[in-house]
This record gives sequence, structure tokens and C-alpha cells, in this order.
Amino acid sequence: MTIALVLIVASALVGIATGCVFRIWALVVISPLIAIFSAILLRVYEFGMMAGVIVIAGCLAVCQLAYFAAAYVLHTRDASSHDEIDGEPGETSEQKIRRQHK
Repeated sequence: MTIALVLIVASALVGIATGCVFRIWALVVISPLIAIFSAILLRVYEFGMMAGVIVIAGCLAVCQLAYFAAAYVLHTRDASSHDEIDGEPGETSEQKIRRQHK
């Protein structure tokens, strides 16, 4: 049971690291690696077929959720709903246009 928790926590850490550094296409490479690594470790620790499949599915789900959480936290700083509420531009210019005072 301890190895299952370790694999799930490690998958979450890999998902967070991937979300902070890479784009979503990295999950195409990371997910099979997590599944293969988890399957090998669970086989070494003599997990049964159904228990192994459940742990691997949990690892993949946790990795993807951690990726999306990290990507969300990383990119929400760029998008602010407060800029759109009053219809006026924000303090920082996005297109490097100088303000003209009339």
C-alpha cells in the first residue's frame, strides 16, 4: 500500500513539474512513461492485476490533474477579469502603445 501512495505522490510531482515547464503535448510522452514505470514497480511488489490497474489509472489521473492545476496557476496571472469589467485598458500596455495625454 505504501508503494501505491508513493507512486501517486510522485505522479503528482511529475505533473506539477511538467505543467510549470512544458506544454500539454508533454503529457503524451510523460503518461506512458508513468504507466510503464508504475507497472514495473507494482509487479516487483507483487500487486494483483486489478489493484495494479487501479493504481496506474490513479497515477495517470493525478498526474494530469496536477498538470492542469499547475498550468492554471501559472497562466492565471496573465489573464485578469478586472481589465474587462470597466471597459478601460489596464495599467500595462500590451501592444507597446504610448499613452497620449490630451
